[in-house]
Amino acid sequence: MTYDLKEFARQLDELASGYTRAQILFTANNAGLFDHLETPASAEAIADKLGWSPRGTRMLLDGLLGLGLVEKQDGLYQNAPAASQCLVSSSEGYQGHILQHKAHGWAAWSRLDEAVKQGQPPLEGRAEESEEELRAFILGMDDGGRLSARDMLECLDLAPYRQMLDVGGGPGSYPIAFLQRHPGMRATLLDKPNVVAIAREQVAQAGLQDRIAFIEGDFLEADPGDAYDLVLLSNIIHMLDAEANANLVRRCAGAMISGGLLIIKDFIVDDARTGPPFSLFFALHMLLHTEGGDTYRESEVMEWTRAAGLEDGRFVDLTPQTRLWLAYKP
Repeated sequence: MTYDLKEFARQLDELASGYTRAQILFTANNAGLFDHLETPASAEAIADKLGWSPRGTRMLLDGLLGLGLVEKQDGLYQNAPAASQCLVSSSEGYQGHILQHKAHGWAAWSRLDEAVKQGQPPLEGRAEESEEELRAFILGMDDGGRLSARDMLECLDLAPYRQMLDVGGGPGSYPIAFLQRHPGMRATLLDKPNVVAIAREQVAQAGLQDRIAFIEGDFLEADPGDAYDLVLLSNIIHMLDAEANANLVRRCAGAMISGGLLIIKDFIVDDARTGPPFSLFFALHMLLHTEGGDTYRESEVMEWTRAAGLEDGRFVDLTPQTRLWLAYKP
């Protein structure tokens, strides 16, 4: 068998230099630079607006050019379509908050070797999450959640459901989208008080205050009631260990009426743990940030719902990274 050593070396170099590309993007996004590039501008003009050095600004803009995020003509820079649609703060597909959250993870990922050796997040020197970081994380969940909710509405018929419970609902992206599509639906969002405060802002902006209620508390302990025909666990199970997930699924089942639907949305891996690749990477993210989190196999998720007395539904591939598991209460 003949191997292309030059191609192998190129692949490794691309992997090893990935952090440089990420830092170019993070630096520009954190400064709100893309808001200033909807119309052509010189490096000097951008430097003046941001209070940066012209030399450094020109180099960063050229780096963004290399990433394909800006275009350049006659010495002037302007957003490429991807930046215009996803990195300008007023854009419908804005992803800036989730990028801020990813930038905050830089320090933790630099200590991956420690986490792998000890099987736990590095605790020494670990800083408490600031309010700024929490807000970036929760609003970052909304950046992706808005798009994911639309995908979910396209592949599931939720019209029959009237009372939704969003467990650990963060910014409320899913109930907002679901209620906008289905006028007969109402929702309750359960999350910690500082998260609910952000969700209330999002719900108010959507004009849905009269149809979305809130329960402030730890979703592992708070009593949500027992009158729901639709319960959503979106991107929750990866934060917890297997025992906590089994208990949480049992609590969700207890909150459902007969005929109700439980949707578990997460980065679920195949039973051999061979993919999807993103889900395998994300398990390491959980190693760095949680005491027992992981990405879980299909059979594990099915076992939790069966043990809770729910009937199997089906898996749905929502994106190349994300899967849904549907389970019904008899």
